[in-house]
Amino acid sequence: MDYFLYLGICIVATASPGPAVFLSIKNGAKYGVRRALIGVVGNVVAMLTLASVSAVGLGAVILASPVLYTVIKVIGGLYLIYLGVKAWRSQPVSRDGDRFTSVKLAIPSRLKLFGETYVVGLSNPKAIAFYTALFPQFINLDQPVFLQFVILAGTFAICSFLFLVTYVVLASRLGSYLEQEQVLVWFNRITGGIFVGFGSALVFSNKT
Repeated sequence: MDYFLYLGICIVATASPGPAVFLSIKNGAKYGVRRALIGVVGNVVAMLTLASVSAVGLGAVILASPVLYTVIKVIGGLYLIYLGVKAWRSQPVSRDGDRFTSVKLAIPSRLKLFGETYVVGLSNPKAIAFYTALFPQFINLDQPVFLQFVILAGTFAICSFLFLVTYVVLASRLGSYLEQEQVLVWFNRITGGIFVGFGSALVFSNKT
């Protein structure tokens, strides 16, 4: 098992911008570090779920079935579009809920934040392809498979957690600039547009 090659791939994959990264940035900037960390945990759990699916061989079935793969891709894309439209139309709300009290209820619950990031991570075709096509190549069948699975899945989860937390912390530093209602309005529109773009790209992209 070429662990350091795998580690390099994990670093690039988790550090590069994608739906999970932008969702973490949005949550960190709007809701602060503590609440946004719930979303980070949701994404990490989604990655561990995909790793487990890959370990039992279901991932290969998904990747080999064009219909099933397309269904998952479209569902994920439509969900991103839904999040984008929702963000675009959302009312401005401060992170602590003290200002703009008329829309205080716009702050999502912890369970909702967890669920959003979990679905986004679980329905990401790139993540599915990673765990079904690339992940198994680093497992040596001549050595204990379970231990290798724990190491590889844990490495990707840790990399994902660390980079997403970094994005959350950096985004939360921008929170002071988001205390102005007009700035919040434009932030919602920009992040909403980004998610609609990601979702549209997934829906209309080819399998390759």
